[in-house]
Amino acid sequence: MTALEGRVLVVEFPRGRTTLRLAANTAALVPVDLSVGRAVRITGTNEETTIAWPRPDGTFALANGKTVAADVLWPLELEGALLERLAVGDLDDVDDFVTRMNILHLLGLREADGLGTFLGGRVRLYPHQLYVAERASKSDPVRWLLADEVGLGKTIEASLILNRLVHLGKVTRCLVVAPDTLTVQWLGELWRKYHQVFTLLDSDRLADVARDFGDGFNPFELHRRTVVSLEMLIERPELTGQAVKAGIDLLVVDEAQHLRRPPGHPGDAAWRAVAPIAGLGRHVLLLSATPLEDDAHGFFRLLQLLRPQDFPEDMSIEARLAQGTPLPACTSATRRADIGGLPPRVGIPIELTATAKAKSQSVVETVVRSAATTNVVTERDKIDRVRRALASGAALAAVLGPNENDLRTQAVAMDGTDPRVDWLVSQAPRWRNAKEKTLVFVAHRETLEMLRDKLSQRAQLATGMFHEALTPARRDTEVARFREHDGPSLLVSTECGGEGRNFEFCRRIVMFDLPWKPSVVEQRIGRLDRIGRKIRVEVVYFRPAAGIGRDVVRLFEALGLFREPLAGLEPQLAPVEGALEQVALDPDASLSDSRFDTLVEQAHAARTRIREAAYQQLHRDPYRPDMAPGILARVPTELDALNEEVVITASIGLGFTIAHPPGHRVFSIEIGNAATVDGLPGVPAGSGYVGTFDREEAVENEFIDFFASGHPLVEGIFAHYEENALGRAVRFEIKMGNEIDAGLIAIYKDGPAFEVIAIDVGGNARPDWAAAVLRRPINVRPVTGEAAKDVEWRSMVRRLGAQLDPTRRLHAVAAIEVRPATL
Repeated sequence: MTALEGRVLVVEFPRGRTTLRLAANTAALVPVDLSVGRAVRITGTNEETTIAWPRPDGTFALANGKTVAADVLWPLELEGALLERLAVGDLDDVDDFVTRMNILHLLGLREADGLGTFLGGRVRLYPHQLYVAERASKSDPVRWLLADEVGLGKTIEASLILNRLVHLGKVTRCLVVAPDTLTVQWLGELWRKYHQVFTLLDSDRLADVARDFGDGFNPFELHRRTVVSLEMLIERPELTGQAVKAGIDLLVVDEAQHLRRPPGHPGDAAWRAVAPIAGLGRHVLLLSATPLEDDAHGFFRLLQLLRPQDFPEDMSIEARLAQGTPLPACTSATRRADIGGLPPRVGIPIELTATAKAKSQSVVETVVRSAATTNVVTERDKIDRVRRALASGAALAAVLGPNENDLRTQAVAMDGTDPRVDWLVSQAPRWRNAKEKTLVFVAHRETLEMLRDKLSQRAQLATGMFHEALTPARRDTEVARFREHDGPSLLVSTECGGEGRNFEFCRRIVMFDLPWKPSVVEQRIGRLDRIGRKIRVEVVYFRPAAGIGRDVVRLFEALGLFREPLAGLEPQLAPVEGALEQVALDPDASLSDSRFDTLVEQAHAARTRIREAAYQQLHRDPYRPDMAPGILARVPTELDALNEEVVITASIGLGFTIAHPPGHRVFSIEIGNAATVDGLPGVPAGSGYVGTFDREEAVENEFIDFFASGHPLVEGIFAHYEENALGRAVRFEIKMGNEIDAGLIAIYKDGPAFEVIAIDVGGNARPDWAAAVLRRPINVRPVTGEAAKDVEWRSMVRRLGAQLDPTRRLHAVAAIEVRPATL
């Protein structure tokens, strides 16, 4: 019904392309049958049940215990109604039946032996990610620590698990907690890759909720799928209570190593913000490439957050391991070696001249000596001054105190002589001309600004930037622009770009300064050293001629930090930073050979211990390369092709406007004026999409849609055919064998599975006919000629229909005419 004009109804019949005006009292209007025992569907949830009894207030009690209004119920077609339609000749197009059969095949095919809910994302299918996601999803509730090495896809694994839980209806409210620098990236990843719509609960959105619904209104009641920054959760502790009250079904915490709780301590602010939500006992995913960054005790605390019943508060990790029983399966930590390795890291040291470095070292020494005689009284203050002096070089003036005019003068004098700047100015134009992307890391904002200015002035080079003072949206924009082919060839980032961001497309990373903490260096390199990378990772760093800067480089080279990842060595390498800090306190000191050798030996010994003992104990049942063939064999090779055939064929049948440039894998599909439907479930009229059915094309081009499981158009077409009568009652001819015969085809659907039953005119079961109808592509055609005029087949339908199992619900029926294959 499209309009009500007084007592006249304007009714449109899309399949017949007809619009009629009907009087309200016409016999053509039949009330919807909601009698007791009637099979119905609840339109909002697609749940199927039956009418138990009508209530006096006009609502209906259902067999599933619910009570609903009449306008949310729609009667399901009864088995007898389908047979009657067929018997009276109310037939659908054979093409619609073929499309329906292909949809049934596709629904079963995309289950992929249990992997189905993982296959709809705009991601390359890596077997280790599928293995981890499936393994974690087997537990209920899912409470898991994803601790893969940097770059192996923890975010994708978390999204795969989230997608499955949503698809299975196990979660309604989802909350993603991430560092502020990653919140917008999470929003984009969930939408672009998995068609999941989340809301960013930032200050502006929270203000909107308060304005529209009043102060104190629970934002998690309004927004059921949200992303919130860890900083926001700490700043506004009431959000934690509101999340607990709303009942978060799935909590995802990215960079979970920031949650710290020393023994005997209630936990830091981050821990206290997250722990009550995790304590709901529902699904929780913790992500961290460096869960051992502090020590094994910190890792144990994360396990306590996940499995409090298995790790009591008063138990230490040593005591738990001493029990001799395996830890519960709640962690996974895939390493590069587990997947056969990635392209190598190649360290590219740039030697700094002794003369230039001597100037820099002189300033550093002056900073240390000045700190010792001024109001900088703590060791931490002194160390921070030296760090900044080493890191900033030319930007040192920005970090000196107001009474240090002599130091500021020296720093300014260094502006034009910092050899790192000179080297970058000489190389950057060549990289730009070669269309190569370079990521430059600096420790401090003042260094970033200085470096961008120098590259602009001396090399006429526009650069991108990424730092903590930018809004999340601006940071995302800077990265997107940098990624573009004609965007800046160089992006300068502070440490906030070292967590979670994907810069796999960059040719090289330049360490303008070198952090003293090995895990920070690993995080930086991990932005490029990621799964899917095809070329080596060029790690450019500067090698000073002398001083503590030289010690740092020499030590990291000996530890192999520029050649291979840390692989769980964070706690064992913690003394490295401490040793360097002690050297920094003495302007005349350097890392002695004996101390150097001791640190290297300890690290190498720790690497062996980690790999052979604790690391394996904490991460059992790892993925192995020999698992890959078996996992990938479960992914149907014809899935994408069949999905394309079904969606395009159905779209043509529904009158959608389709454009497909020859030689390209991209389609434009629009529900335009010629469409025979006003829209699809979840897809309003007028909607249009530009996308591809090819996974690789979708991964390479994120500006177009990926028409796969979960996409609104794909799911809308499936839902339309599930609710609609199209292709459910047909008569067709099929050629096979040498006989001439006729009979009845009955199709039953149970979830994603379906069954075809065939009966010949004599009432005999014909599994060979059923097999022929099941075969793809199905080779059927409408009955034509004299056979089309015959009406005897109608009585056959009623007679053979009586043999069907009355307890099973028909999905579709067909009268079949069998003809010899040779005709």
